[in-house]
Amino acid sequence: MSPYLRISLPSASLGLALLLSAVQVSAQNAAPPAPTPILSLGDALRRAAEQNPRLAAQGYAERAAEALIEQAGLRPNPTLEASLENVMGTGRTQGVRSLEATVQASQTFERGGKREKRVALASREREAAAMEFAVQRGEILADSASAYVAVLAAQQRLALAAEPLRLARDTVAAVDARVRAAFAPPAEAARARAALAFAQADYARGEAGLAQARTVLAATWGGAPAEVSTVAGALQVPAALPAQDIFLAKLARHPRLDLQQAIVAGRRAALQLQQAQATQDVTVGGGLRFLRDGTDAAFVGGVSLPIPFRNKNQGNIRAARETLAGAEQSVRAVEVELRVAFTAAWQDLAAAHAAAQALRRDALPATQEAYNAVRFAYEQGQLPLIDVLDAQRALVAVRRELLDTEAAYAAALARTEALTDASFPAVSALISQP
Repeated sequence: MSPYLRISLPSASLGLALLLSAVQVSAQNAAPPAPTPILSLGDALRRAAEQNPRLAAQGYAERAAEALIEQAGLRPNPTLEASLENVMGTGRTQGVRSLEATVQASQTFERGGKREKRVALASREREAAAMEFAVQRGEILADSASAYVAVLAAQQRLALAAEPLRLARDTVAAVDARVRAAFAPPAEAARARAALAFAQADYARGEAGLAQARTVLAATWGGAPAEVSTVAGALQVPAALPAQDIFLAKLARHPRLDLQQAIVAGRRAALQLQQAQATQDVTVGGGLRFLRDGTDAAFVGGVSLPIPFRNKNQGNIRAARETLAGAEQSVRAVEVELRVAFTAAWQDLAAAHAAAQALRRDALPATQEAYNAVRFAYEQGQLPLIDVLDAQRALVAVRRELLDTEAAYAAALARTEALTDASFPAVSALISQP
């Protein structure tokens, strides 16, 4: 056999070899797929603050208020007036032989500081728009924090549902083996399969709840549920409640109070403007009158000043005064509403804390001990399977109750901080604790 034949390859085989080599090199050089980033509470709050559609719409209102300040500072436009007299008549005034034309310009001069007071009112309304933006921002951040806690709780509920599902599958396999070995009646296998079906249904509900919670969280920044994969943190109630005085000290700085104070300042500026409107403006005019035949001309001028005989703007002044009084009273109403909301949130927080401590300290260890004892007795052939399933359901119920209580504590903490600190430091510390 010729040596040349031993080293030659068919063209198709050579192409296949080169293709495989290129695929192998490409696979070696290809970067591994990037892992899905874990969403933190800070990330969720930042997205909500930057991308929420309602906040974007409120930004236009703030810019519109800025334009009204510019408009309020403008003075009245001058007026140009042209008039014709003694034209198109009869006799001596027939046609345009006796035409007299007057061209006159006039300017209104505002009195009483109307322009300055208009600017002041527009500026107060601009401040109110800014405060309204801050209020809506706080509400949206509160929604985002609550939705984040809901996703975190849904994740832990799903993980909690996965453990009974695994146990139910192991139980089915073990019972089937015992039934085949004639160590257990067939009824036990039916009970085990029924328990497995319940566990599968509970897990499916957990998946649906997690999907819904992700949708709500993504909606706080106008996003899609696919943008929320896994959120970071864990729910576990601390040993002691936070200091209530720290929260109460921040309650007086709530944006709603700032907004109401800005509204009061705007109503006061509106009253001052209405009082200034009672001062009559002066209109000064002057021009030229062209007399007959257009050969002569004369200067004309005049001053116009309304006589405030009936209308002294008294109705608008009284309405503005009453509106100001109502706005001032609303400050107290907002203070009461905030304190009531804080008290309700704090009571929910304290109740959830006490319940979670009792469940974790007493109920959970006792239920776990009972389940272990029943399981051991069943494996020794001393108890039927039904006792094991009952003990397992009791343990799952206690764990679920504890998780629900911890989620209620985190939600109440988020409501409390929504009234005191929109950066949510306490919630962040809660879910990130070791």
